[in-house]
Amino acid sequence: KMKPKKEILKSLANEPAVRAEVRRERGIPRLFINGEEQFPLFAWSWGLLKSAHLFREMGIQVLHPILGLDSAWKSEKEIDFSHFEKLFLNLLEIHPQAYFLPRVLLDMPDWWKKSYPENLVKPAIQIDASDKSRYHTPRVNPEGGWNWGIHLQEPSLGSERYLQDAEKIYRKFLRYFEDSPLKSRIIGYQIGSGIYGEWHYFLADFLPDLNSDVVEKIGYVPDAGQRMKSEFGLLRDPEKEQSVIEFYRKFHSEIIAEAILRFARITKEETSGRCLCGTFYGYQLENVWMQEGGHLAPEKILNSPDIDFIASPYSYQSTNIPDVPDWQHDVKDDAGNYLGRSRGVAGDGGYRVLLESVKRHGKLFFVEIDPSTFLQSDPQKNGTVELPDYEFILARIGGEGWNSVEGTKRILARDLGQMLACGNGGWLFDFGPLLSIGRSWYDDEQIVSLVKKYIEISEKRKNMDMSSVAQVAAVYDAKSLFVTKHWRAETPFPKGMASTDFFTQWFLDGQARAFHRLGAPIDFLYRFDLKKEDVERYKLFFMVNTFFLCKDEVNYLLEIFKNSGATVVWYFAPGFVNENRLDLEQMEKLAGFKFQILTEPGPMLIETEIPGLKKQIRFGVKSKRFPRFEISSNPDEIWGRWQDRETPAFALKKNDGWNSVYVGAAPLPVPVLRFLSENAGVKLWSDKADIVRAAEDMALVVATETGTRKITLHKAMRDIDTNAFDKVHIFKAEKGDVHLFASEV
Repeated sequence: KMKPKKEILKSLANEPAVRAEVRRERGIPRLFINGEEQFPLFAWSWGLLKSAHLFREMGIQVLHPILGLDSAWKSEKEIDFSHFEKLFLNLLEIHPQAYFLPRVLLDMPDWWKKSYPENLVKPAIQIDASDKSRYHTPRVNPEGGWNWGIHLQEPSLGSERYLQDAEKIYRKFLRYFEDSPLKSRIIGYQIGSGIYGEWHYFLADFLPDLNSDVVEKIGYVPDAGQRMKSEFGLLRDPEKEQSVIEFYRKFHSEIIAEAILRFARITKEETSGRCLCGTFYGYQLENVWMQEGGHLAPEKILNSPDIDFIASPYSYQSTNIPDVPDWQHDVKDDAGNYLGRSRGVAGDGGYRVLLESVKRHGKLFFVEIDPSTFLQSDPQKNGTVELPDYEFILARIGGEGWNSVEGTKRILARDLGQMLACGNGGWLFDFGPLLSIGRSWYDDEQIVSLVKKYIEISEKRKNMDMSSVAQVAAVYDAKSLFVTKHWRAETPFPKGMASTDFFTQWFLDGQARAFHRLGAPIDFLYRFDLKKEDVERYKLFFMVNTFFLCKDEVNYLLEIFKNSGATVVWYFAPGFVNENRLDLEQMEKLAGFKFQILTEPGPMLIETEIPGLKKQIRFGVKSKRFPRFEISSNPDEIWGRWQDRETPAFALKKNDGWNSVYVGAAPLPVPVLRFLSENAGVKLWSDKADIVRAAEDMALVVATETGTRKITLHKAMRDIDTNAFDKVHIFKAEKGDVHLFASEV
């Protein structure tokens, strides 16, 4: 029986203010509410009032409403937060034990934009609003009053008036709820601005921001031509483009990151530190509008004491295969090698953040779990029936298999099991009530039972050691993207590559699809988080895009790897760009090879000649690019040559007690990754190219193909579904089947 709102408020007034914190214990950051560990699975819905009873039945304790502050700011002098309070109380009528972690969008109302046009984003190229699939009429969520969509007039994140006015209303909002009995149920706030509230800079498509405040803060803002031109092909030359490189550093660090940290500090100040604060950030993988809309000041955000959690949806990488619908997610390289899929049955659900780095900094990661389910009918345009483009996108966002019961169960089991095995949190993200079905994507007993099952399993994780057991590390460098060819220079974009640059598409995203199918656990981290002790944990390092390094950074890497026995794979141009110039000598020092620079554009395709490989492989990208590098010294082993020149481009050299591998192109396909792993002494957990996530006391295997497989864990664990307890598990699986293993604790 539901209590009246006045009675709820009166009851809440007798509860102490809730205290929430993130503490790193037993290998991972964990969520504590009032001193008790809570499994960090939250829930949101476009119709949260319609769906809250489902989340209550699942056992989800924390709801994640999205609130648009612009809806509360009626005029210069009128601010009213009562509709937010009413939403919380209505939800408590349905779910009396609920806690809340609202996402608060620091948007400005239309009257503000009209009153202060000089404080809006000023892009470097003319706005094109013709693409109605992207710039559709915004949808306003009636519960939280927030606008969903991409708008063409937005405040500049560097505008002082915007920052001051957003601060003013945000402080009033926080004080309103700090003075309310609801502070016993609000455990924190996720701050958001930019496109979709994800801190992608507003109007990133059109190269922001020439706003006068941004120009004053940075000192120099290059025009569109300077941004889209790179003097040395795929790379910028610091001798000629230092001002552009420095602009991007300041743009991300001093404009975007500083705005985030400003509102994080406000959150902690106004709540006296009792609440969590977090943000969308750190999309190193699948980072759209890379140079303009990217998240390229990660160290600053990860080091902040005011940020408790980082969030992101998981990968949306769509297919690049001709004649395959865009909403599917299979990806191949230009030589036809299958790299993997991000979504759908047997997809990797790969995280866009570098999770190991997030955990090392003591931040809790929340993944947004947003696939459609079998309850969502597949919308088709037919005759006079026209549905909005966003409905086509959202209806199929689950990927292949979402529209069947078994497919939905496999996708959700993968997403929830991955949360458990990786040691992070997440939230269900339900667009169902917005779409033609008019009800929750989870409004079915089979789905409710599945989520409930994983929440019950989560109780075991509270006592588990969730430390990493990976022997492979993929290492990335955010600042190297300041010196790579601009994403807009790739237009017209090939299929599956919209709003991404060459390196994002192939070295980061495409390579990640194959990394996930290694058949062994792999950690993802930033170069700045590499420690000396990592060579004791990892046997194989993939240095994916460490192109832009100073002398000290190069020396530090060489010191780490010296006498480690590790194998280190350097991609394309490691250390080739320093602060002042293009530096081949530094690249040669780091990788241990002598190189010849090829300035004539050629295909980025390598022909392998790997001993013991069942079938030699060509891999890479066929488009002609420069620079390329060929190995001109005598390596210890040659594993591949440029397809058009037959000169070494993939080789091994033994250096000071460690093995250096150079590869001039990407992405490396799965058979090559498995060869490199075994050659480095890495234990492969599956004899198939399966998706494996693992910690000391929990592991997950997703079958990427139908058939019998042998899984060799690092120690004996129990299969949650079959109850078999062993170190070696042999079983037949259908494509997309999920097996979760747990230690006896």
